[in-house]
Amino acid sequence: MRVFVVLVLIIFFQNKVYAGNITAEVKKSYKERTEFVKKYISTIKENRKTNKKFKGSVVESVSGRLYTRLGISSQYELDQKALKDCKNDGGIDCLVRFRTLKKNSKYNRYAKYINSKSSLKVLGEYIKSKKKFSSRGIDILVSIENFKNKKDFFCGQVKSNYDDIINNLVKEISIYPESFLENSGLKYVMICEKITDKSLGFEPGGLAPGHVDQSPGVFYLNLSVVNEIKNSKAKKNYIRLLFHHEFYHIIDSKLSLMQLDETWEKINKVDYSDDLITGSSGIDTSVEGFISGYARNNSAEDKAELFAFMIAQHKEFKKAIAKDEILLKKSKLMISRLKNISKEINKNFWKNLN
Repeated sequence: MRVFVVLVLIIFFQNKVYAGNITAEVKKSYKERTEFVKKYISTIKENRKTNKKFKGSVVESVSGRLYTRLGISSQYELDQKALKDCKNDGGIDCLVRFRTLKKNSKYNRYAKYINSKSSLKVLGEYIKSKKKFSSRGIDILVSIENFKNKKDFFCGQVKSNYDDIINNLVKEISIYPESFLENSGLKYVMICEKITDKSLGFEPGGLAPGHVDQSPGVFYLNLSVVNEIKNSKAKKNYIRLLFHHEFYHIIDSKLSLMQLDETWEKINKVDYSDDLITGSSGIDTSVEGFISGYARNNSAEDKAELFAFMIAQHKEFKKAIAKDEILLKKSKLMISRLKNISKEINKNFWKNLN
């Protein structure tokens, strides 16, 4: 038995100040994907009532397409048949996503640095780059050739000085316990001279692209935007907020909560905005339940903004949540989720941010 469910690959380019990319179309795609997985699980459970040997396999290509095989064959045979379906359909980087009723523990879409190619492989494509620094398991890379992918995402060859930026990034990375970093999903920081994306229509300061519901674990930093800030203190603060904001998008993907998070959204008393809100880059609690104007765009940006200020401006953040019950509830929910990634995100961790 063979079932094909075709879903469009969703690449999210999140930006600290301007981007709001969780559209109704994206949410619809996520819901369809979720419903498919639920139906797949339900089919297996129903058939197991009469035949305990009934199994299933779901294979995913890098394009986001899902290929399913169901039956009483061995798990290996079902996996191989579904993989063959994917490859015969022209699927790239086909991987087993689900084995019967369990997620495949070996499945991941993480980027990987290929030394022989001097390149970072991201979702089937290669960005020519060099490793410049490693900090607590996170490799910091610089682009050594102009890169443009099929989605018109551009990462320019680095020509400007970036030493101070690496120093700032290393300092921000050092805030976290190693166990948290290891489990967070962040693997690489890629420094680009310039970043553009046709779908955005502007030049962002940084991006954290994601593959459907999993991040490749790469944070891209745009030198041309960061270096426009001449004041060293202002630049440092910008990098702090930018890094922690984009880092949370990767964490959110790790938790599989980036696009569908009803628990979070139910806390709100005010709906998210239908129009893109840019606002300022600082704390703005003028609307109840939101840490900034930009947080009002959608749940993913809401969480990323809250996390960024929670880490980068902890004292100001505590003052804000003390006056807002909804923000306090969101903070408690986020902290409980972060503890699931690492038990070292404890009272001492938050105390050290003061």
